Amino acid sequence: MKTRKALIAVIAMMAIQFTAAQGTAKRFDTEEKKILFATKNLLNALHTANTGVIESAMRITAQMKIRYPATDVSGLTTVMNKVWQNHPSGTTRYKAYLAISICENPEWYSEEKNITTANEDNFFQIASVRMQEQLLSANEE
Repeated sequence: MKTRKALIAVIAMMAIQFTAAQGTAKRFDTEEKKILFATKNLLNALHTANTGVIESAMRITAQMKIRYPATDVSGLTTVMNKVWQNHPSGTTRYKAYLAISICENPEWYSEEKNITTANEDNFFQIASVRMQEQLLSANEE
């Protein structure tokens, strides 16, 4: 009798877990829904006091804009602009400047294959080099 109850409990738990997994899959069934969900979370991350979280959110926002250039990230760039102007760390302000530049000119970075997969350590360095190349080549023409 105990094994029967335990088996029924396990089956019920598996059914609940399967149903929950399907609900998550339906919630993100389109790219638009995924981007909208990510945008909300990134906006929350940009409002934190943790510098590492802010920098990660800026990187992810910029990478998202490169991958999906038609995405509206104006709300995120507004907050990044505040970071650029007011953050106490010069490094974070520079990273905000780079992220804003990427969001405003994603076509400059679309040919750079490493930038969309770069981690936190390499992303802003790659973006900085790419921006310098773009700005210098624009002045040569």
